[in-house]
Amino acid sequence: MSSKKSLLFAGFCIFIAVIFGAMGAHYLKETLKFPIEKIESWKTGVQYQLIHGLALMLFVIIQKSFQSLQLKKAIFSIKLGIILFSGSIYFLALNHSFQSSLIPKIMGPLTPLGGLCLIIGWIFFILALFKADFKND
Repeated sequence: MSSKKSLLFAGFCIFIAVIFGAMGAHYLKETLKFPIEKIESWKTGVQYQLIHGLALMLFVIIQKSFQSLQLKKAIFSIKLGIILFSGSIYFLALNHSFQSSLIPKIMGPLTPLGGLCLIIGWIFFILALFKADFKND
């Protein structure tokens, strides 16, 4: 994926996280009266999405600045992790309104898988730093 597309993805993730943060703080909490544990889960999804959206932007900028650094695997893993981790948390929190037994069965396993993708993304980033030759950059 191109740097432009990755930066757009990161910007979109941060944009959505800000909206979802406000939605969790106001609409879910005050209007829909979501239970506190669902609000806390929602906040976790927002927090991880914000942090990793910013990390993704940083990875792309670093990749452009240091040609010897190979961050494609790290960038892909972080993108996938954001989608799976935060996305599944949002669906699980919203299930309070839907009361579907299918959503936890489908989305529940995706949360730890998404977390694993985020961890793997950071491992790929660290390994790329070890392998990179910064002498010519």
